[in-house]
Amino acid sequence: MTAAPRRTAAEIELLWRRLGRDLGLFWAGTAGSFVDADLATDKRPGHGQTVTDLAVAEEVGQAVQLLVNRLMTREGELAPLGHPEYGSRHHELIGEPNTERTRNLVKLYILQALRREPRIAKVERCDVRTEARRRDIVRIELTVRLIDLDDPLNLVVPFDLETAT
Repeated sequence: MTAAPRRTAAEIELLWRRLGRDLGLFWAGTAGSFVDADLATDKRPGHGQTVTDLAVAEEVGQAVQLLVNRLMTREGELAPLGHPEYGSRHHELIGEPNTERTRNLVKLYILQALRREPRIAKVERCDVRTEARRRDIVRIELTVRLIDLDDPLNLVVPFDLETAT
C-alpha cells in the first residue's frame, strides 16, 4: 500500500472550508451521549481580563458535530427554514421494541440521512446494536469517510427507543 501524497497548506485550507465551521456545541450528558446540547464557550485573554466568547467548531470537531446534528434532528424539522430533507427518520421508531426489525429500520433511516450529507464521501460501516446495559437503547456505530479526508471518522451515537434521547 502506497502512502497518500502529502497535502499542501492550500489543499488543507480548502478541505476545512469544504467541511465548514460552525458555532461549537457542548453536550451536557455523559461522553458520547449527544443530548442536551448548548453553545460552547471559549475563554481567551483580552485587555487585562479574561474574555468569554462563543466557541467555534472546525476540522474534526465540526465533522462530528455535523454528523450528530443531522442524526439528532428529525427529518422535516427544519422544513420551515428551507431544509425539508435534513435530519433522519429513525425518530419515528420511538416506542417500537428493540428487535432485529427495528434495528434494521434504524440502520436504513440513518443511511438515508447520511446519503444526503454532501460532506460525506462514503459510509464504510453502520451497525446498530443493542446496548448491553439498557435494552431500550441501541448504539449506532458509524465509520464515515468525509470528503477529501484520508482517515475515517468513527462515531457512536446512542438512541433511546423509549424517550428519544
